[in-house]
Amino acid sequence: MSGMDDLIKQVVELIRNKSPIDALNYILSNCPDEVKEKARQLFDNPDVIKTLDEKWANLLYLIYYAHISFYASQLTSRQGIAGQAVSSLTAAKLSRRLNVPQLEAIFLIYGAKALNLMGMRDRAEICYLKAEEILREICKNDESYLKELSDVLNDLGIIYVEQNDRSKGEMYLKEALEIRRKLVENDKSILPLLAQTLNNLASLYKDMKKFGEADEYFAEAEKIYRELVKENENYIVDLAVVLCNYASLYKILREYEKSEAMYKEALKIFEKLTEKDVFYNSGVADVLMYLSNLYREMGKIEEAERYMKKANEVFNQLVAKMQRQTETS
Repeated sequence: MSGMDDLIKQVVELIRNKSPIDALNYILSNCPDEVKEKARQLFDNPDVIKTLDEKWANLLYLIYYAHISFYASQLTSRQGIAGQAVSSLTAAKLSRRLNVPQLEAIFLIYGAKALNLMGMRDRAEICYLKAEEILREICKNDESYLKELSDVLNDLGIIYVEQNDRSKGEMYLKEALEIRRKLVENDKSILPLLAQTLNNLASLYKDMKKFGEADEYFAEAEKIYRELVKENENYIVDLAVVLCNYASLYKILREYEKSEAMYKEALKIFEKLTEKDVFYNSGVADVLMYLSNLYREMGKIEEAERYMKKANEVFNQLVAKMQRQTETS
C-alpha cells in the first residue's frame, strides 16, 4: 500500500468517527509543503484547493464537506436540513471518486435523512437503497459496518410503512431488529437504536392488528428506555413517545385503565419538560387530546370535554408564542 493510500485510510477512519478537523490536522502533519500551505486555508477559502493535484483536492474537499455535513446535522432549521442534504451528497460523490465506499454509504445515509425531512422521500429512498447495496457488500468482510447497515434498514422500513407497503416495511424493520439485537450483545450503546426499532415494529404490528407482537415489542422498548433514563435523562422524551404508542394499543384492546395510566405518565413527562423548553407543550397538547379521545370512548363525556378544552388552550398558547417569535426574528 502506498503512502497516499495509508493516509487516505487514516483520514477515512477519522471522518467515520466524526472528527474531520482531526483528519485535516493529520493531513497537515503528513503532506508535502505545497499541499500544507493550501490545506491551512481550507475553511477560510476552500477554492484555493482547486489548484492541487486531483487526489489531494478531492481528499481535502471531502474533509470540508464532511465537516459541514456533521455540523448541519445538529441543526433543525430548514436551512440547516437543506445544508445537510447538499453537503452530505457532495461528500458521498467525493468518497466515490476516492474509492472509499464506506464513507460514500455513510454520507448517503446523512443525505437521505435530510431529504426525508424535506419531504423528498423518493430521492431519500434512492440514496438509502444505494447505501444498502454498498454496506451489504462491505459487511461480507467487515462487520464493523453492521450498525450503519441497521440504520439504513430501519429508515427504509419506516419509508415503506409510510408508503403503505407494510410487508416490505416489516421485512426491513425485522432485519434491522435482528442486527441490532446481535450488536447490543457486545455494545450497550446500541440499546437506544434497538429500542427505536422495537417501537417502530410494535407500531406497525398495532396497525396490522398483530396485537400480541405489538404488545411484546412495546413492552421491551419501554423497559429499555426506562433503564436508559436512569443513566441519561435525555431519553425521557423517547420513553414518553413509547408510552403514548403503547397506550394507543391498550385503547384498541379496550384495556382502558392501562391506557389511561400510560397517557397520564407521558403527560407528566411532557409537562415537566416544558419547564426547560416551552415547545414541549406540543407534546402536552397531543397527550391531552389522546386522553380526551380515550375518555370519550369510555363514556366519560365531561372528562373528555375538559381535556379537549385544555388541549386547545395549550395549543393556542403555543401557536401564539411561535407567532411572536417569528415576528421578533
